[in-house]
Amino acid sequence: MNNRFCYTGIMIRINLTSGKIMEEDYSNEFNEWLGGSGLAVKLLYEELPDWATPFEPINKLIISSGALIGTLAPGSCKMNISTLGPMTGGWATGSSDSFIGRELKLAGYDGLIIEGCSHKPCYIWVSDDNIEIRDASNIWGKDTSEGLDILRSELSDSSLHALMIGKAGENMVRGACVIDDKYRAFGRCGTGAVFGSKNLKALVCKGSKQSIMPIHSDRFLKKANECRKRIIKSKTADEMGKMGTSCSYRYRQEIGAIAYKNFQGYQLPEELVDRIDPVKLIDKYSVSRRGFPGCPICCGRMMQVTSGPYKGLKTMMNQYEVVGSIMSKLAVEEASFMLMVNDVCSKYGLDVDMIGGTIGWAMECYQRGIITKDDTDGIELNWGDEKVILTLIDKIVNRDGFGNILAEGCARAADIIGRGSNYYAMHIKKQDLYEMMRSSNGVCLGTAVSTRGGTHTTGTPCCEQSSTKIEDETAYKLFGISGNLAQNPEEYDGKPELIRYYEVLTRICNSLGICIFNTVWLDMEFMNIEDLAELLSAAVGTEFTTSDLEEIAMRQLNMEKAFNLRFTQYNRKDDLPTKRDCNEAIPDGFRKGWKLDMEKYNNMLDKYYEIHGWDKYTSFPSRETLNKYGLNYVADDLEGIGKLMR
Repeated sequence: MNNRFCYTGIMIRINLTSGKIMEEDYSNEFNEWLGGSGLAVKLLYEELPDWATPFEPINKLIISSGALIGTLAPGSCKMNISTLGPMTGGWATGSSDSFIGRELKLAGYDGLIIEGCSHKPCYIWVSDDNIEIRDASNIWGKDTSEGLDILRSELSDSSLHALMIGKAGENMVRGACVIDDKYRAFGRCGTGAVFGSKNLKALVCKGSKQSIMPIHSDRFLKKANECRKRIIKSKTADEMGKMGTSCSYRYRQEIGAIAYKNFQGYQLPEELVDRIDPVKLIDKYSVSRRGFPGCPICCGRMMQVTSGPYKGLKTMMNQYEVVGSIMSKLAVEEASFMLMVNDVCSKYGLDVDMIGGTIGWAMECYQRGIITKDDTDGIELNWGDEKVILTLIDKIVNRDGFGNILAEGCARAADIIGRGSNYYAMHIKKQDLYEMMRSSNGVCLGTAVSTRGGTHTTGTPCCEQSSTKIEDETAYKLFGISGNLAQNPEEYDGKPELIRYYEVLTRICNSLGICIFNTVWLDMEFMNIEDLAELLSAAVGTEFTTSDLEEIAMRQLNMEKAFNLRFTQYNRKDDLPTKRDCNEAIPDGFRKGWKLDMEKYNNMLDKYYEIHGWDKYTSFPSRETLNKYGLNYVADDLEGIGKLMR
């Protein structure tokens, strides 16, 4: 066995048009970009021409595993898919718990660069040095679960792992996602649609030629064990292990952070709270826990429904997003529907946030008479109607009738329908929203400025909606602000500093392959940037400080920003909340009557730009900032298209 430690720098470049496959060494890029999403944005920026669009063969998919995947670092189970995305038209990246990242590392690779378009359905098979583009005609049209079973049978290995798209990706639904082993999703940005545009059904990998071993193994294990103990002994890990992300449900209801009927309300009606409680569902139908290598939390649950309308369903417990994006947003009253709709979306390969956002927009427009049965193929879009929701999902997947409009996401659907429907399309940069923009100022700003569009996992401070108090000593050490400023959702001061910290943390996690649930994004006792620097240094044998990681993350963020400026027309106006969030007070619940102060929000945004060295009028970065991170050529590019700070 060839022991090449934790990072090889070797990527497989696969051209689906020509069939050419070759290995390329990017190890010289590691100190500046690490791996994962960091290297991905550099490659995409440098290799895509300005005229590229998401569904053209010239677009590329970067599937990448980080340097810590496969090690004993807590949460070392995440991998990334990045591309020019069909939802926002700009930077698109998604991460998921995955066995494939570890298998790629065991095969000797840190990722794949996929380009071109196959003339027929195909899948990629990686088995150590054997890399093939294979015919996928027999699984094209199959759902992700059936497709994986067929491949395992075809390859005579029931233990095989795969990334796969369903019919949504095949039909290039903009919110299509890639599914990992039936139940986990690279959920946002529409990466599955790009798979479909290339006639790429799946990636299957089996590795055995290399071990994954830190260079300074004793030092690494010491730090990994220390971090693991801190996580395991915490109340947060205990709750997450028992209930998954649904453990936040009751507290969200308490503080008014649950979207009801497409954000018309911010708190569920009392008669609905107990009825759709996901924790009660887990208590009733849970069969076993399920996790991924390296994760001490193990937040997955296998479920079997033994009563009610979906009796007999066997599936994985959904993440909280299904509760917040579909159950509450669409006013569904049958608790077990969350399991059914999550299972359907997983099999079709659909982003649940896109489904909730788009159908929520349609239902509100129907409620208000903006659209009628003449628009909806004769379907009555009544709130909470489970059969209608499943019918619309089927129509979206097949791009049938009204479903063909909804398949574009709420922003584009509203542009198609018109009639003032845009006001009810809740999105940031055309990405359907799951996040509650009016309930927390940091969440609001962090979500709005996200380079991949509405999302809470690339800089948004989860701590604002946490019931665990942050001590001043910890807050000053990590964020440079007091605990009250960090955690009080109604405060405006200190939020840009808070977001910058989490922008760094989340990008380092995505580049190394670490699940953010194992970090201070979720709990102040969990791993911070200093911990990650020590783990990385021991793993690869090169010393990294917290300052080094901050610089790498800011380099990546500026490249993401530049990527968007090249391929979209986004500017300051696209870093604002939705029109509804700007104009309406919270209608109910804990903070009833509270309204976002737009003058203070804009001051907060000004400060955010100032911290990043970006222009407060346009959001464009300055040459000085880009040069600081070694992106001189990027500054030249932006100057050439008139998008450099003057």
